[in-house]
Amino acid sequence: MELKRVLGRKELMSAALGQIIGAGIFSLLPAAIGIAGKAASLSFLIAACITLFGLVPRIFVNGTIRTNGGNYTHLAFLGERRLAGSFLIIHVLTNLSLSMYALSFAQYLVASVEGLNVKMVAFSVLTIMVILNLIGVKSAAKVQNILVILLVIALIIFCIFGVPKVNVNYFLEKPFMSHGLAGVLNAAALLTFATGGAATITNYSAEAKNPTKDLPVVLIVSTVGVALIYGVMAVVTTGILPLDMVANQPLTVIAAEILPRPLYVFFIVGGAMLALITTLNSQLGACTKPILQGCKDGWFPKKWGEVNEKYRTPHYLILFFYVIGLLPIVFGISITGISSTVVFGSRIIEICIALTLLRLPKVVPNEWKKSRFYVSDGKLRLGTALSFASALLATYLTVRTMTYEGAIFNLLVLFLAIGFGYFADRYGSVNMEISYEAQ
Repeated sequence: MELKRVLGRKELMSAALGQIIGAGIFSLLPAAIGIAGKAASLSFLIAACITLFGLVPRIFVNGTIRTNGGNYTHLAFLGERRLAGSFLIIHVLTNLSLSMYALSFAQYLVASVEGLNVKMVAFSVLTIMVILNLIGVKSAAKVQNILVILLVIALIIFCIFGVPKVNVNYFLEKPFMSHGLAGVLNAAALLTFATGGAATITNYSAEAKNPTKDLPVVLIVSTVGVALIYGVMAVVTTGILPLDMVANQPLTVIAAEILPRPLYVFFIVGGAMLALITTLNSQLGACTKPILQGCKDGWFPKKWGEVNEKYRTPHYLILFFYVIGLLPIVFGISITGISSTVVFGSRIIEICIALTLLRLPKVVPNEWKKSRFYVSDGKLRLGTALSFASALLATYLTVRTMTYEGAIFNLLVLFLAIGFGYFADRYGSVNMEISYEAQ
């Protein structure tokens, strides 16, 4: 049974914006200011460029064909079948981040409302989002549209009230790069975590109305648009109060300075808390698609991939990821511990996706030549090199911040994934179907 192809550009844009605008901006911007000073705004633009380089393979592939299994299909037909199987294990583990978003939301709410329990709040919000996705992607998308509008309004209000109060000599005062070019680049590397996220929507390809037209546009526009808003927020944050008052301090400091009390509360609720909800909702809608195709191909039992007749949603897989999201909440695993595994797994996926791009003209030559994003072989190699370099840089930055124990655990996860791809392919009943379509 096919999934409903009901997502237009508006719904895809909401999903992308909700995925990009997470709690990262509220924690990483102050840290970036501590590294780059006023030039943190420039660091955001550089971070957006690095992120866009990393999106090159997805832009080219999604602009050429519909990938019913999202990133899994990409690796299955451009890479090697065992690599696709290994990806499925890594994909499951990266979605431990569902609990991270639920727990972070709970912590914000508990800090504002006394008497609430963090675990119960996290459990409740995750359950509500799961129910929304069980009754159909269209229903979840409608909620996402509303939440994203409120979220963007909160960020724009911050910018509108802040810009007029910025020192008129902001860009003329020296030193603008208070920690030199190295500080700007180091901050940009950190901020790639805040500008990333749009890549997740490639897993919506099976439910998109016109994926080859809409997905590449959404990937580019959402990433650049959010980076510009973030850049303005950086100017506001560094251009009113002395740097030592805002560097490494929560955005509540500057928000309290520029916003009337009602809007300040709206910024905290509509900004930080909705950022987490929209990211959680978007990820729940996208995470099942690679595993759904993996079930069809025999990596997992086909029963797991059944689609509900009424709502046409993969109900077993949604419930499976519900359990994945609940485990860290129930067992009290820290957000830091979760994020280490999530980010490392995501970086490995980025490297694999970048390495496989060069096979696109060989595998689907006719579709590639008809693509709006068709380029010469030389430019394709350049795009691949930029994407691979971006993925390597992001991986290096991730590994550099790991603890020894975290590094050992993540290496074990990687070996587990490689082992699954090898043994399931050799001894299982894997029969991979063609899961991409020309548009």
